[in-house]
Amino acid sequence: SRLKLSKKKPRSSPYTVGWITRTSGIGVATTCIGATLGYWDNVDVADGGIVGFLSRVKATMKENETAQAIQAIPMHDRPVLVYAEDDYTWNQLQGYVEELMVTYERRIVYVTSDPDDPRFTDHDPKMSVFHIRDTLPKFLPNVDSPVFLTTMPDLDSFHVKRPQQSTCVYAFHSLNSTHVSYRHGAFDAYDVFLCVGPYQKAELSARFEAIGKTDYDLRDVGYYKLDRLASAFVSYEKVHPEATTVLIAPSWSEDNALATVGHELIASIAGAGYRTVVRPHPAFFESIYPEGRQIIADLEGRFGDESNVVFETSITSEDSFYEADLMVSDWSGAAFEYALGTGRPVLFVDVPRKTMNEHWEDIGIA
Repeated sequence: SRLKLSKKKPRSSPYTVGWITRTSGIGVATTCIGATLGYWDNVDVADGGIVGFLSRVKATMKENETAQAIQAIPMHDRPVLVYAEDDYTWNQLQGYVEELMVTYERRIVYVTSDPDDPRFTDHDPKMSVFHIRDTLPKFLPNVDSPVFLTTMPDLDSFHVKRPQQSTCVYAFHSLNSTHVSYRHGAFDAYDVFLCVGPYQKAELSARFEAIGKTDYDLRDVGYYKLDRLASAFVSYEKVHPEATTVLIAPSWSEDNALATVGHELIASIAGAGYRTVVRPHPAFFESIYPEGRQIIADLEGRFGDESNVVFETSITSEDSFYEADLMVSDWSGAAFEYALGTGRPVLFVDVPRKTMNEHWEDIGIA
């Protein structure tokens, strides 16, 4: 193998990658890698086996430079840092973020883990958009903006820790309960909660009392996404007015409707002549639900050529909500959004309850 490295000395950085040792067929190559993108500008790689490795290293260093650039922004220009796991997080956060920018004239630092997030090319001048994904566990604890806003639960539960110098604000991305549909302790590390209803306040209060947490703030804010759905539905004109459309939108739990009776559902609905839209939860395509991709692949293989069956693998648009005359779901929060946002019926498939927290009964709320 052959590496030709730039002679430039890497600048000192708190994000230095350090020493990396690689074993190849001809020996061990040890390379000192500095955490600056420019240091690798002159790398020439002639070993196909190391290309992917170098690509990841370069991406890591680029994210480290991004983190440094964010920290270099004057504090008055980054009073609020928002983190989005993906591009459709904007569906939940848009109302809150725009209110901060327009009404309160706050500047926003928007960090997304989606390199193709539309916010990069479509955002308010008061918003600065950055991409950080692989180095998120290193970046977040060092965030020092006064306010940190996110829809991502489970901070401090796994490898991603909360910012220690910020007030952590959680905006719910679902109308579901907090103690059954989320993991045990999913919200213990946050300070302020934008609650969608009194049931969430009661559940969180009971949980925090049980663990002795006293420093928290539960705010009644409703659910922005539902407001937007209801408003858009009123003026929506159907693209397929001639068809009766049935939307299948289940959860991603182990026994979800697509996993258990997906073939039967689609066959019966499409076979009756209805336009059938299959809208899997995004988790079907993520590592948290490794079986998901194969489930959808099998369904597409069976029904992909049917003229009245549509597979919708992105939830960035809610048009299928507006088109559908009926939703078929299970324990998904999407059922509440559809029913309350459109006023149309939901048919629930009787599958085992989606229970992410085996200790949910401990707080005494059924």
